[in-house]
Amino acid sequence: MRNIYLDTKELEDSIEIFQNNLDQFFEDKKTEIINSKDALGRISAKAIFAKYSSPSYHSSAMDGVMVVSEMTKLARENKPLFLKNEDFIYCNTGSPLVKPYDAVIMIEDVKIEEDGITILKPVNAWENIRIQGEDVIEKDLIFESYHKFRAVDLSVLIATGINEVEVLKKPILGLIPSGNEIIDKDEELSVGKIIESNSAMLKSMAFENGIETIIYPIVKDEKDSIEKALLKASKECDFVCLIAGTSAGSKDFTSEIVGKLGEVFVHGISIKPGKPAILGKIFDLPFVGLPGYPVSTHIVFERIVIPTILKKLNQIEDDKEIIKAKLTKPVISSLKNREYIRSKLGIVDGKTIVTPLDRKAGSLFSLAQSDGYIIIDRNIEGYNRGDIIDVILHKPIAKEILNNRIVCIGSHDIVVDLLNDMFAKDKKQTRISSSHVGSLGGLKALSEGDCLIAPSHLLDEDGTYNNDAIKLFFDPENISKINVVGRRQGIYVPKGNPLSIKTIDDLLDKKMVNRQRGAGTRLLFDYLLKKENIDPYTIRGYDNEVTTHLSAALAVKNGDCDFSIGVESAAIKMDIDFIYLKDEEYQFIIKKENLKLQSIKDLLEILRSEDFKIRISELGGYNTNDSGNIL
Repeated sequence: MRNIYLDTKELEDSIEIFQNNLDQFFEDKKTEIINSKDALGRISAKAIFAKYSSPSYHSSAMDGVMVVSEMTKLARENKPLFLKNEDFIYCNTGSPLVKPYDAVIMIEDVKIEEDGITILKPVNAWENIRIQGEDVIEKDLIFESYHKFRAVDLSVLIATGINEVEVLKKPILGLIPSGNEIIDKDEELSVGKIIESNSAMLKSMAFENGIETIIYPIVKDEKDSIEKALLKASKECDFVCLIAGTSAGSKDFTSEIVGKLGEVFVHGISIKPGKPAILGKIFDLPFVGLPGYPVSTHIVFERIVIPTILKKLNQIEDDKEIIKAKLTKPVISSLKNREYIRSKLGIVDGKTIVTPLDRKAGSLFSLAQSDGYIIIDRNIEGYNRGDIIDVILHKPIAKEILNNRIVCIGSHDIVVDLLNDMFAKDKKQTRISSSHVGSLGGLKALSEGDCLIAPSHLLDEDGTYNNDAIKLFFDPENISKINVVGRRQGIYVPKGNPLSIKTIDDLLDKKMVNRQRGAGTRLLFDYLLKKENIDPYTIRGYDNEVTTHLSAALAVKNGDCDFSIGVESAAIKMDIDFIYLKDEEYQFIIKKENLKLQSIKDLLEILRSEDFKIRISELGGYNTNDSGNIL
């Protein structure tokens, strides 16, 4: 049997229902006493009053001389005043004030004589003196209840004599990974198995918010195993999360078990990703069933679990920073759910731009690459390219970081990733932020101001590269081409070439995985097919597309197809065979005016370096004879 969702609810309604049923959780505030020096990030359990004043005595605020202010009132620049040695004492910053002295003259305002000093101006009573209690007076309220201690606060605690503080105990969150297909990171990966990685991400998110975690062993999709794990966690934790098993599959038992041990408040939230989440309680403990897909679990954990635990600590989650940015391509959504779309930011021609990333709920890498989310609410169908929209950041981003990003849209190559590694090793701030839409798509993006460079390798009729395509979008006088690498294009086949593929003619009865429309590799393939008078649609899988060379090579390695096409370096990485077809130039297309940018100067420096040549030669399938040349 399969489960069915209860009626899905809006995110805000789901949170309200969940939290309104957790009175015991919010009221039960356990405390402990800790050393003040260990209080960073902890929450005070009650108001804290100073034991001592700070400073605890009247003291000199300057290096100089202590004087009786009344004796200095006649001093003038045109009529200096002489004070005998018995009329003053020398002091340093922090020296206790000695009666009857009530002021300090800075040493630089004093002319030292043999038997005294000369001064040119008077001082007032208490001038240049730190008065006892100037900062804090004993019995002052220095921190209110539920204050989260910062680094500077620890100094205040200790300076005012507070060596120990009573703080709220850190809530303990139990994380239980589940699933028959899930294995531990130390186990051998095989077909049908998935390495459990969600708990590491969630533990780190909890740690950043002052929450302790216990990660329990992986449980199988069996009712008894899940129930036992939940019972154990409920005795040891303050809040329990089960990872996966929340959907409508035949082995998703979570809703049933939680209903047996406690109560299900919500099953199904109208957000995407994250819809299958379960909100409830086991006995009096809050319970959240997290979807198994990494992006889904990230969203539900960030939007529901963390804020609920912070509410227990009387803390309010910091508002996420929102940046307005120009959208580089359309994003369409249904009206059924609020959708969270991972996105990457950059600055092009002085304008902040945002590029949507992979939207699949299981695409963990795109979450790691992203700067934040574009949110499409239920009442709209999406946004058009060029719209100015809100991007909710995962964490604040310095403008300097965005200014040093080279926004790159176009053809994919492993070299782009290698360049980022080389920037990091050279301790440069510059990075390349890339998305893969093919050569033509990149040139279009460049023409519309959506990127700084467009990687391209489009063959011209005269045998050169990219010139004909540039003329479609630009005045060539305003455009430069940066040579990156020369590449060998060809056919990917399994190790040993079992089908004896040698030429284009051998592909007619074979199954392929193709590159996306507009990709230079695909255009080259179409050109070669046309040259041999072959109808591309007679080749099985011609419309089955992937967006990178590595994806194409992996499809061949996994046996998903008989052949694919791409550059030799990807075949070497995947340890498959490669049948050479043609040499080509892989270039970065850029507006001439942007060659002066420091980030582009950094890029050219790397491309022209000996280290770059060495790193590229290690990949195989490339030449660097013209790398860094500007055409």
